[in-house]
Amino acid sequence: MRKAGKIMIAGAATAAATVLAACSPSLEEPTDQSPEEQATHTPAPVSVSESAPSSAAHGAGQDGGGHSAVGGAGQCTAEDITVETNGAEPQVQIPRDCAAPQEVLTRDVEPGNGAAVTPQSTVQVDYTVVGWSDGSVADSGSASVDLGSPSGDIEGWAEGMEGAQQGATRVFVLPPDLGYSEQSGNPLASDSIVVVAEVTGVS
Repeated sequence: MRKAGKIMIAGAATAAATVLAACSPSLEEPTDQSPEEQATHTPAPVSVSESAPSSAAHGAGQDGGGHSAVGGAGQCTAEDITVETNGAEPQVQIPRDCAAPQEVLTRDVEPGNGAAVTPQSTVQVDYTVVGWSDGSVADSGSASVDLGSPSGDIEGWAEGMEGAQQGATRVFVLPPDLGYSEQSGNPLASDSIVVVAEVTGVS
């Protein structure tokens, strides 16, 4: 009977050990891991933190694409257009970091000292016309323009020349609705144009 008692105690001890062994993994798992193994459970927050720079870089790429920030750059001004008058014909450089203006712009590259142009004047000009889109010379020559009733291909002479003085070299930009008329058949009829005009006479 004493032997049987020992066997029963031993069996009970074995059963208790088995129960503890079965329960212990869930209790011991957090402390069973080394610091290196525990660190491997942090990829989720790292992955999230990496996605933010990726998105920011994409946005920066859009802004750095130039023209979308340029879209936000606004319209060009008359001062943005470079005109060199030292040669036989004026040389015009049109900026590409701003949009074509939607209104008439004027600037005197060289001032005059004679009679001022009015909306009813007839002006004699030596002129050069440059297309905004490609910067190429579309036309050049000399002309006498009656600003009160213009009959030429360019519709915005009066708006561009008003206020210029005889002897001046005036640069002005005309939006498409004041540039070449549709009836002119000119390929720049739907484009903005830049006109450089030297005023040789006003009457």
